[in-house]
Amino acid sequence: KANELAGKVERDADGHFIVDTDYIFEMSKGVYTNIAKEMPVLQGSAYPPKAMMYSKLMSVINFTGVYISLTGEANINTDAPAALIPATVAHEMAHQRGVNSEDEANFAGIAACVTSNITVYEYSGYLSGLIYLSSALYQADPDAFSEVMATLNDDVIRDWTDNNDYWAQYDTPAAEAVSAMYDGYLKANGEEMGISSYGACVDLLVSWLELTQRS
Repeated sequence: KANELAGKVERDADGHFIVDTDYIFEMSKGVYTNIAKEMPVLQGSAYPPKAMMYSKLMSVINFTGVYISLTGEANINTDAPAALIPATVAHEMAHQRGVNSEDEANFAGIAACVTSNITVYEYSGYLSGLIYLSSALYQADPDAFSEVMATLNDDVIRDWTDNNDYWAQYDTPAAEAVSAMYDGYLKANGEEMGISSYGACVDLLVSWLELTQRS
């Protein structure tokens, strides 16, 4: 699906994913419409996300988005790689719907994206899910991971590489310190797995996709 949709999103002359943030934010109103029918717990009002003025600073501390519970705002790092911004929007909107844990918010965001019938969100969701699942596969079976990677087309590889290259420049001691602090924050607030909970959505994705295929 990532291969199929990669050619249907807007790209620049060099093939890099480009996105109209205003369009992404406007279309977010309908992202949860379909998945909420399948999972009624995800029903809720759609509040538009906001672009963070200090997006580059968020990148320095390795944040793609942040949900402010006191105001109900989903704040998005719009300097981050464009291909995954829609998935980030969906993740933060999951928090707006009362999904507190990060692994469940990742799962809900991806599920919302791939069922949205909004091409740019669908692709972003499939790319995000692909990254999570492939990372887990690599740890379990590197050869199988290589086989999967060999099936990906140039557009998907380019978006994946752009994402890796972008975050590599922010792999600094400051980012590690903030990650350690956030890990402690998550654990103190009931997220026993801390930052590693972001990868726990793999189990949810596999279970859901298996059920979907059976039906």
